[in-house]
Amino acid sequence: MKEIEQLIYSRLTSDSEATNGLLALLGDTTHIIHAFQIKVPIVPYLTFHVYSQGKGQLGGNFARSIETFIQFNVFSAIYADVIARIRHLFDGYRFDVPSNYTEIGQLRGVFDFEGPDGYDEQLEIQSKQVRYRFFVTPKAWNPITA
Repeated sequence: MKEIEQLIYSRLTSDSEATNGLLALLGDTTHIIHAFQIKVPIVPYLTFHVYSQGKGQLGGNFARSIETFIQFNVFSAIYADVIARIRHLFDGYRFDVPSNYTEIGQLRGVFDFEGPDGYDEQLEIQSKQVRYRFFVTPKAWNPITA
């Protein structure tokens, strides 16, 4: 769902806290991109992409819920600080979904997985991957109006 990635990108690129925000840790918004781009960005950088999306489920109040897993890939000498900041931004966070969105009604995030420490030999920089699970409540296709 495009709107999920838009909300995630917006949260990432608006984290401008002076000392430990993502923009302070990575440089600027050009270092935060969607994964699988043709051009290799300048190190340090952070990419994100949909890792998987599960089937929908019905909750107790019959609200549908879809689980979407987003993977974040960090390429930075201070990857631990970037990973900590991602956790601050998304673990237990409930998004304010704009009213003009047509696909999603609610979006909440929770930490899911952290991979091993890595080193990218081509970029000559440390790397790490983390995944977050996002619980999506889709908007109704045909909402009831009064």
